[in-house]
Order: sequence, then structure tokens, then C-alpha cells
Amino acid sequence: MQVENALFKVHATQLSCSSIAFEEMFSVGSQFQPMEGLEGLSDDYPIVIPELSMNMFELFLSIAYSSWKPKGPTHDDVVNLLQFSNKFMSQKACDVAINHIQEHRFQHKPYELLALCLEFSIQKFFVPAFRCLIEFRIRDIPGPVRKRLGFEQLWWNSMACFLLDGRNPQDFHDAVERFQELGSEIGRVNPECWKTLLQTVKKGAAFHLAFDIIEETAQQLSAALITEPGSMLTRAELDTLGHQ
Repeated sequence: MQVENALFKVHATQLSCSSIAFEEMFSVGSQFQPMEGLEGLSDDYPIVIPELSMNMFELFLSIAYSSWKPKGPTHDDVVNLLQFSNKFMSQKACDVAINHIQEHRFQHKPYELLALCLEFSIQKFFVPAFRCLIEFRIRDIPGPVRKRLGFEQLWWNSMACFLLDGRNPQDFHDAVERFQELGSEIGRVNPECWKTLLQTVKKGAAFHLAFDIIEETAQQLSAALITEPGSMLTRAELDTLGHQ
């Protein structure tokens, strides 16, 4: 098999056990089923996989053959595994990547975890990452990540531009008063809800509800933004589960 400029002598059965795409590629009747003079029989006629980088394929081989380098995968390796999983439908690659993130989650910034959750449809880390993200200032999040998460548009198209005016900084009391003067129109909020909101904020009761609000918001965002894919188990993996 050829990936980039490198040739790999690998077992079709081993690849098929860990990836639906390879399973279908090597199934009986497939165009890649080895026949005399065709791909896969010799180094002169390799099966070429143009969609893969060599590093990504070597990572997959580490999973398929259960042979990791001593230090294990890096963060970039984990991203490559998730990309491979999406493209070649490998549940095993996805599980390894997610387990690695789980074990090293405290080494990641919360916005990094959120970006991974949204890009690869992973719900597992969204809520805890969102909780931690609340403590970050928008300006502390790198610009490219802000754009990927949509923070700039969501933040500045709402009420923040009125309350956090750097040319006219205000304390909490003045900010609330200004917020009240602007009225419910800036957020298109129902007038009665607007009154209740102002009363809650002025009494300071909102701070006691902060954790519950953050938790509920995170849960709702996770459900609305992320739809996890179905199982990507190969026939061999399903057979193994069936015999357990």
C-alpha cells in the first residue's frame, strides 16, 4: 500500500478489522480485491491512498496492530486520529483519541476542547469545557479559535458591545443602569422577561443562580450543536462483541 511516497506492507485483514472503509475496500468483489496484475500484489502495483498523510496512516497502524510508540500520541496525533476516524470510519481510532483527550484533559485549554467537540461532534467534553470557559476573558482566547467557535459574532452582536465599552468603562451599578436605559429592544426580549431579568440582577440573586444557568446553558448548547455519529464498528468488531 502506498501513502504519499512510502510503501507499506500490511495485512488487509488487520486493516479491515479497524476501519469500515478498509473493510469495504478489501471485501469480496471490491475493485481493490487483489487480482493478477492489479493493485496490491507487488511493490510495482501498490494500492495508492491519496487522501491519507503518512503520519495519519502510521497512527492508524499503531491502533490496528496495537503497537504504540513509548510516549503515546501527541495532541496533533489525536487530531489526526479523529480526522482519520471521520474519513475512514474507524471506531477504534475515535475511541483511542477520545480516551487520550480524557486522560490529558487538564492539559488543554477549555476553548481547545470546545473546538474539538464542535469539529468532530464529541459531546463528552463539551459541558465541563464550557463551565471552565466562563472564567476566560474573550481577549484571552486566540483569534482563530474565537472565529471557529463563533464567539466574536455572538458576543459583539448581542449586548456586550453596550456594556463593555472600552472608551467608557463602568462599574456594575452603572452598567446595569445603562442596560436598563437601552431597553428590551437591544436583545429583542419580551418586556415582562426584561423586567424580571432586571429585578433579578439588581437584587444580586443572579449570582446565586450562576452555576445552574451555566450548567443548563452548556447542556442545551451541547444538545443543539453536536450530533454524535452512530457506531462505526466493523463486522469483525461486531462479531467480537457478539461473542462476549
